[in-house]
Amino acid sequence: MKASQTRTSAAAPAGGGEAVRAAAANSTADKALDILLLFTLERPVWTMQEIADHFDMPRTTTYRYITSLKARALLVENNAGSWHLGPMLFPLARAAKASYSILSVAAPFLQQLNDGFGEAVTLYERRGFESIALERLETHHRVKLLYSRGSMLPWPGAASAKVLLAFAPAPIQEDLFAQMIPTKYTPQTIASMKDLKLTIRKIVQEGYAYSDQERDEGIRAIAAPIFERNDAPYCVTTSGPSFRMTDDKLPKMIKAVREAAAAISSELKKLDY
Repeated sequence: MKASQTRTSAAAPAGGGEAVRAAAANSTADKALDILLLFTLERPVWTMQEIADHFDMPRTTTYRYITSLKARALLVENNAGSWHLGPMLFPLARAAKASYSILSVAAPFLQQLNDGFGEAVTLYERRGFESIALERLETHHRVKLLYSRGSMLPWPGAASAKVLLAFAPAPIQEDLFAQMIPTKYTPQTIASMKDLKLTIRKIVQEGYAYSDQERDEGIRAIAAPIFERNDAPYCVTTSGPSFRMTDDKLPKMIKAVREAAAAISSELKKLDY
């Protein structure tokens, strides 16, 4: 056997022709993906020649890749002969975003908050006029809260209800105010519309809400808004008995709740498109 034949045989992938075809297919797929990844918000349009030059590929090879991507509506040619991302990417983007729901995005931050102080942590969503608890991590302590109420109507006493009201879009906020009935849940509850509106303005200024036995006696809570686009439809709350959520702990807890909400907002912003 000739030396050249020996080298060729030694270099051939295990599995013979089938492995060679698989390697070639992988290489083709990699290059097609590399071409798609060229298109960004900063550079959404490329010409075929620019793509060929970027990868140092012959124009004929570049044309073959682009033709394949065009056939699957992953790339579209405009009137000037340039290319941009095609409509088939929209359902892919929606599917990707769906896998990163608020629950999956928020989960590690809720857990960190729960581990940090050991108190109950709840993720709320404002749906119309309702405040819905999406997720709740229970306290690590033996004394637990039996439930966590955050309804905005008939009257917002809980920290979560107040923060969701404070950061609601103006039309929703006005509709909520129009339907509210001052309710004295405990001796600490704000019981006048004037005082409630002053409190709401303060919450917007400070970026969080605090409730000291306003909804349930013996319970304190801190809530901060989670922003998505131009709205704050979610909030994160930590709550516990006042004998554990003492005055000396509150500053650190407020800081941690605000940081958790800000981190979740930041992650949601990355998914915005």
